[in-house]
Amino acid sequence: MTDKLAVFPFDEFMMEFLPRIEGEPNDDAFDNMFDALPTHREEVDICQPFVDAVNSAGILGDFYLAAAATAAFPGSTRSKKRTSDVGMYRQCTMPPFDGRTDWATIELTIQFENHATQDDTDDDEPESETQYPYSAIRCKDHLGRILSCAGLVFQRQHVTHHFSVTILGDCAQVGRIDHAGVVFSSKFNYKQEPAKLGQFFWRLAHASSEARGRDTTATYVSPSSPHGLEMLAWESKTLPTDDYTRQLFVETLDRGWAWWKLRVRDGDGYKEFLVAKPAFAAPGVVGRATRGYVAYDKSNADRPFVYLKDCWRVVHERSELEGDILATLNEHEVSNVPTVLCHGDVGTQRTVSQDIWAQLHTGKECRMKAHQHYRLVVNEVGLPLEKFPNGQDLVSVLIDCLEAHEEAYTKAKIIHRYISVGNILLIPWGEHPKDKQPIYKGLLTDWELSKRTEYNALEARHPDRTGTWQFLSVNVLGHRNGAQSEIADELESFFYVLLYCALRFLPHTCNDVSQFVYKFFDCGEAAGPGEYTCSMFKRSALRGGSLEDISGVPVVFLTRPRTSEEIAAGVAEFREMPSLPLTEFPLGISKLKAKTTIPEDQRHPINKIFGRLLKWFSARYELMAPPSDSKPSASNRRMSLYPRAATKWNRHIKTQAVEPDEPITPAIALIAAAKKLTTHGDMLELLTEMVYGEEWQDKWPRNDKQPDQLDPKFNPTPEKSQQQGKRTRREEDALEDSQPDSKRFRSVASRG
Repeated sequence: MTDKLAVFPFDEFMMEFLPRIEGEPNDDAFDNMFDALPTHREEVDICQPFVDAVNSAGILGDFYLAAAATAAFPGSTRSKKRTSDVGMYRQCTMPPFDGRTDWATIELTIQFENHATQDDTDDDEPESETQYPYSAIRCKDHLGRILSCAGLVFQRQHVTHHFSVTILGDCAQVGRIDHAGVVFSSKFNYKQEPAKLGQFFWRLAHASSEARGRDTTATYVSPSSPHGLEMLAWESKTLPTDDYTRQLFVETLDRGWAWWKLRVRDGDGYKEFLVAKPAFAAPGVVGRATRGYVAYDKSNADRPFVYLKDCWRVVHERSELEGDILATLNEHEVSNVPTVLCHGDVGTQRTVSQDIWAQLHTGKECRMKAHQHYRLVVNEVGLPLEKFPNGQDLVSVLIDCLEAHEEAYTKAKIIHRYISVGNILLIPWGEHPKDKQPIYKGLLTDWELSKRTEYNALEARHPDRTGTWQFLSVNVLGHRNGAQSEIADELESFFYVLLYCALRFLPHTCNDVSQFVYKFFDCGEAAGPGEYTCSMFKRSALRGGSLEDISGVPVVFLTRPRTSEEIAAGVAEFREMPSLPLTEFPLGISKLKAKTTIPEDQRHPINKIFGRLLKWFSARYELMAPPSDSKPSASNRRMSLYPRAATKWNRHIKTQAVEPDEPITPAIALIAAAKKLTTHGDMLELLTEMVYGEEWQDKWPRNDKQPDQLDPKFNPTPEKSQQQGKRTRREEDALEDSQPDSKRFRSVASRG
């Protein structure tokens, strides 16, 4: 991850970020400042003496240092990795008396390590890419502490960047973290050169709030202030029971989090919104750092609650503001998408780490991305997709979002490119006539990575890999540098969303959901230094056209959970017969023989959806498979008899048609199946027939939703993943939120 880090000579670091201020003491004012500190001791032993030395020097102005105990602030773990050893706070704020770090008010985090040798930084070569931090595992762990603390600051506060200090034995190193990367100063001996560290503390304490990283468009709101009391008043107001937006807002009024008044651009002016705890906060430091709030708009008495998205968008020559994209969709009357109210960049708040890296690495490609602070407010406040009441409603919601995707593509010429569980929301809009349970419609959100279709042709030679790793298609993941996302890739992402939710919340025969989710959604195969492609498990399922657990047993969804006796008897270990005649079954998909004792009435209707879609996806990948130099399999030998058919698929798929009286050969059936993914129509027709068709609408169980079957404590071991040449997105969460994630609550495919 060295491409996200830069090491700057100390003097240049200070000149760039904390230039000299009028009234600054001379260097000799800091002499002997740290002489009394012990050396080569445990970190906890030196923390308090260090704090006393700095506080007694009288250089912090309105600030002071405070040492922290090992317990972290509520909401994080008790791990030392999640705790700042020492923090700098304003005199008017007081951290908890029990020694916990107060992430809502801390201005500077300071970490201690025993020896300077725990960092391999070569001060003589600040441009070296191997200086920091992954040359040894201890350095990786140390960097993890720095970034974990910065991540908590970014989640709890509204800042543009954050400063850190690392004490490594008798040496020190200063860092500045923003959402593009990290810039460290060169390492120095703070006992031999006390003026350097003293100078840093003095300048930081006397710098402007903007220089320290404060976002001046965010104002702290005390719960006891007029604004705070106005927010709290909603707890006691009597409103209709179906007013779910008020309830969601009340749930965010957590006094353990700081509350804020946020300013958002509205045309030529601004609007202000009151927010408390975010409904969603993306993990990681580098990236978009999206936070989503149920916000209170006091200027709108009729609809006071809206959704406010605060993020750092990637700056790109062809990128559009998400609010402008939504305005286009709204103008074209695209259904089931958010209604934009106001939006805009937050002043000139932009990352600078990428500029420093480029300055230090002249002539090299900078992989840091410039990010601009941005806020968006939309009218709709949705519920997370995981709240779906039953399987039938889950599919119904996906139909709504498929329609939104189709209309955006056909009416506005925009393709989403970012389909995931977190980007599909539920909007209550009525009651079911039978049991009076809520009925939901789907809302397709997060259009920030969408692209106008006209750009696909312009950028055909410059594909990218955009979206959430867990829900990207095999085709996109199979290209190290990404691929232009097509309709078929988007439909495949919708398929993954349906599968993911079904695995977690519907009854089925998979005995280890956590391992399946990890192997299918999280894993990837190493394809080079820092490069990964689709996991073999996921690729095999799509190319083979069947869902099997990690033991090779087919996964079948049920209308009710299995009893312990049924599980013990192994009644679910079977091979399901294809539902289509052999002549319609695509080549390359294995013909599994029936060997089941599960009655038909216990098989969930969703199996039909998965079976049909897998048939189409398998056909697509069969046709896309490149020629092999090895001896072809039987199916490949058969396919080689139809080179003309494969050529037609690749070159003329949009116009290829099968005449009704044409003999159905395996190759023609393959093309026909794959062609169903070139538009939205066939998938929409399939889902609509399964949910609303006379044959199926009454076969869906109303109470099939189960408690979450994904182990909340499940987390793959990074060492194991590395040994196997695999990867998981969660291994990188500490440094980078590579997903644009403006999810309302959670977005990653599995929990860590």
